[in-house]
Amino acid sequence: MISADRFSYLMTEAMLSQTLGIGIGHPIRVFSLAGCGLDEAKFLNELEPTFSLLSWDPYDVKREQVAFLAERFFHEKSRLDMFLADHYAGVTTLEAVGDLIVQLSHDERWAFERIRPRRKRSISRFVLERGRSLNDWAVKPLRVGRTFTQKAGSARENDERVLQRVFDETSPAVTARDDFRDLLKCLAEMVREVRPPVRGIEMTMHQVSIFADATDEGDNSPEGIHQDGADYIVSALVIERDGVLGGESIVYGPDKKTEYLRITLVPGTGLFQADKGSPLWHDVTPIKDDPATPPLYGKRSILGFDMKVVREE
Repeated sequence: MISADRFSYLMTEAMLSQTLGIGIGHPIRVFSLAGCGLDEAKFLNELEPTFSLLSWDPYDVKREQVAFLAERFFHEKSRLDMFLADHYAGVTTLEAVGDLIVQLSHDERWAFERIRPRRKRSISRFVLERGRSLNDWAVKPLRVGRTFTQKAGSARENDERVLQRVFDETSPAVTARDDFRDLLKCLAEMVREVRPPVRGIEMTMHQVSIFADATDEGDNSPEGIHQDGADYIVSALVIERDGVLGGESIVYGPDKKTEYLRITLVPGTGLFQADKGSPLWHDVTPIKDDPATPPLYGKRSILGFDMKVVREE
């Protein structure tokens, strides 16, 4: 492992620059829980069961249903775009487009009705304030609030992440843990390494499980190549990866084509990088059920972090 300042990293932008023969001027760092000084086995073993507490993400189903109708009734795209915003907000139901649904064939209706959630998630928010010494960060939880939006960028024309969504707040079984707070401080120090004047960071944490089975993939990045709209992100810190193929994390250069990094993160490893205002873009490939491993489905569980600098010296 390579030490960048005070952490042990598995990969850094300097290593990638040397390997690729190009200059990468923004942080891309693969890290581990152990490299942060945490008890990796204990963290993973005790956090893994908390993903069973998560509620299903209903917005994936809403998005896929509207996309299904838009492909069938392409002349109704503008209407369906407006409907999706209201459907996300919970102010309307499928009855508003019932005139389209009844026009579907028997097989199309069967496929439409089979659309089901494959992602579970919760979110939490924190402010971290730095003291005078290294790693002296005070962690203050924030209320998640009624709605969540992402002012993010995507290679696609329409990115549904800008629409308002409501998610459950992450259980204290996760956020009240001492080692979870130590992880937040570790991530704050990663930001400080690349941006020394930082004194205040607002973090949003996403706890997510993605499922796949023999007939359906699981996709944690349906928007495709994108940015998340935060100064720095951890696109994924993998907690659990069982019975799946795929799920490769990819970092692209400014052309959104040149791959700077493609990696399959294993439990206990994560990917930290610059996001908003940087030339870096990212994506993760869908997961597929691995037929060679029981049971008849697979899953990938992660923690993701959006980090916004809110105060500097």
